[in-house]
Amino acid sequence: MLRLDKTGYMFIIFLSMFFMLGTLQVDATPEQDEGSIEKSKVTDEPEAEQKLRTADVTTQSEDQPVKIFLDPGHGGDDAGAQSNGIKEKDVVLDIALKTKEVLDNEYEGVETKLSRSSDKFIELEDRAQQANDWGADYFTSFHLNSFDGSASGFESYIYNGNVSEETKTRQHHVHTYLADRLEVDDRGKQSANYSVLRNTSMSSILLEYMFIDDSDENELLQKEDYRDQLGELTAESIADTYDLNKK
Repeated sequence: MLRLDKTGYMFIIFLSMFFMLGTLQVDATPEQDEGSIEKSKVTDEPEAEQKLRTADVTTQSEDQPVKIFLDPGHGGDDAGAQSNGIKEKDVVLDIALKTKEVLDNEYEGVETKLSRSSDKFIELEDRAQQANDWGADYFTSFHLNSFDGSASGFESYIYNGNVSEETKTRQHHVHTYLADRLEVDDRGKQSANYSVLRNTSMSSILLEYMFIDDSDENELLQKEDYRDQLGELTAESIADTYDLNKK
């Protein structure tokens, strides 16, 4: 019969906890009435990373401005995730408004449009249709995550169906720019069957900035100047992927 000393028992307990934590799956918070969301993780193999970094994507044109559609999630009766007195719908609207302000005022060759600029609810299909009708070049959806207070960090999503190499490359650019500058965990580049990603005809990304129910991240999100900082960084990440020039 095999006998284990105290060190052996502790090692087995450590391994058990490691594998249990490894199976933890945190689901991003969907929009109201969106139902279950099929999700997968984008593989970050070294070869794929190099391909994304060097992929050829459309940049700013002297004749045609880049059209960026900004979609603050939720709104109106759909508050989104809530914790400690703040609501997702309000936080992401502030971030999106700041993103628009910075792009409009600080960069050349760009036009912006919001799906909503006030606290009102827009149907998911209508958000995508607005962007399609406007002829947007890029669609960015703003969200916060929520779990049970035990998860934290930043992640981004693209559609988990058939997407262009440009969509993957721009996710890499935007995600990496933000992840390198946000002082939170990088949860990685993801893909999911979200309505706004599925129904937009241009390259699209959905940003889950932080977890509203994590105490440390909630404390940051409570601050107006931090929301402004998130908007500024998001504008810079979009300007970076399109090589926009400063005014």
